[in-house]
Amino acid sequence: MTAAIHFETEAYDVTHGKRMGRHFAGHGFLSAFARYSSESDPVGYVGNAKLGAGFCSFIKSFRPESSPRYIVAAKAGALRQVGCLFTPSPINAAQTWQREMHGPRSWSLCGVNHTLSSARAMDALTALLSAAVQPWDAIVCTSTASRAVIETLFPRQEDHLSRRLGASRFVRPQLPVIPLGVDCDAQARRSERKEEARSSLAIEPGDFVVLFLGRLSFHAKANPTPMYLALERLARRHRVVLFECGWTANDQIAQAFAEASAKLCPSVRSIVLDGRVDEVRARAWAAADVFCSLSDNIQETFGLTPIEAMAAGLSVVVTDLDGYKDAVRNGIDGFAIPTMAAPPGAGQHLAARHALEVDSYDSYIGQASTAVAVGVDATAAAFERLAADPDLCRRMGANGAARARERFDWKVIVRAYEDLWQELAALKNSGQAAPSPEAMRGFWPARPDPFELFASFPSLPFSTQHIVSQVAGIGETEVLERLSLRVSLVNAVPEVSSTSLLALWKLAGGQGKTIRDVLAAHRNASAALTVRALLWLAKLGLLTITLRQERP
Repeated sequence: MTAAIHFETEAYDVTHGKRMGRHFAGHGFLSAFARYSSESDPVGYVGNAKLGAGFCSFIKSFRPESSPRYIVAAKAGALRQVGCLFTPSPINAAQTWQREMHGPRSWSLCGVNHTLSSARAMDALTALLSAAVQPWDAIVCTSTASRAVIETLFPRQEDHLSRRLGASRFVRPQLPVIPLGVDCDAQARRSERKEEARSSLAIEPGDFVVLFLGRLSFHAKANPTPMYLALERLARRHRVVLFECGWTANDQIAQAFAEASAKLCPSVRSIVLDGRVDEVRARAWAAADVFCSLSDNIQETFGLTPIEAMAAGLSVVVTDLDGYKDAVRNGIDGFAIPTMAAPPGAGQHLAARHALEVDSYDSYIGQASTAVAVGVDATAAAFERLAADPDLCRRMGANGAARARERFDWKVIVRAYEDLWQELAALKNSGQAAPSPEAMRGFWPARPDPFELFASFPSLPFSTQHIVSQVAGIGETEVLERLSLRVSLVNAVPEVSSTSLLALWKLAGGQGKTIRDVLAAHRNASAALTVRALLWLAKLGLLTITLRQERP
């Protein structure tokens, strides 16, 4: 069973200046579909004949012997003969209404989620429940974490429609989990050029090379502070080289990364590479020993680079967050670093400000990221184990490569999609009833507290019985210097300042207090903001958080 592929050039283009993960995912999917689909003559669905020619050209570049064809939107009824329309984004209300003109069982709709934190994405998903979505439609979730987000949004909207309109029957699309894929053969070939790549980058024998590859954004991808601090500790015993292979949105962000690197890991040799250049990325993959990505952001739902690293035979050090939790097996393929986020209720103010357009989307996700703590000690320990034991590093890399081939290779992913499309066809033809709704109440269904909506992302539960204490050996001057770094994002949150964060750091003290005691001593401040600030200070390596301790 196959599907017509909704083709819009932008969704599959990896050559423009504002490339995101979804562009690489889209390009990877379509090129894999062209090569591995059971359909010898793929069908495109396009807005006009020019796009149709682009679709056919794309397919034939990967499968020269094929005879691709296309359906233009003005003749959408031809989708009946195909049976399913796949779009490289979540299905939307307009698509369901367009199908309704031809009959609800004319074809299935299948889309795939990427980021779920934007207002546009949340509005589009909740709008489906009052549109013409059917049980034979599907939104492919790239991770169990992203499915949990959608399963939080849908009941909120259903509850609103029930109370507002008396609605009692709701129809949801299927929410299967199918990860993004990787070309394992291509990635495996990277290691064949290891010596050449290391020589070209002046890597000396015995250097321990850590690679971060992807968009360099401390507010929307991964704050580098925990990685920098952990690598500086490692540099006391090993020669450490850090590749940051990526790109920034502007020179100010690039300068902020350079400033933070110089301050937080001065003993580490830092090499910044242009990740927009294919050959440069290939050298980075080949020369590295370990891949690291400490994602701390709600906009990330899967994370393509960790599985690319595994396919390249690298051991990985990543956060135990979002879709990374599905990809990396802790202690087998590498190390998954514990994360902790503020509890539900601590971010409603953030949600309201974003909903009212007081804060931009970038500001919203940046502020939310400050309340996701990443274990600096655990990161340092993971690096130390890998640097001290090259055999362990190689074994974990081999384990990851085998897992990537078994679960994430594009051949496997294309088969999973075709199996799904077959299941949707069976549902469409059987007339199966819609699933039963669940109940949930919310302030604004499509604008929930981010720490409620993304509660499935972190790996550690939050408790006010956790102990917070100052990191030993850090004085007030260092605290203020670290808070002054642009990557610390102090300026992103209107309600806080370096002074207020310093005061909270002092309140925690060297002996430590429970978060409950800190809140009691800080009762004149917002409890939600205080909790977020404590986690923030922990991520910056200024406080430690000890897990729950039982009181006598």
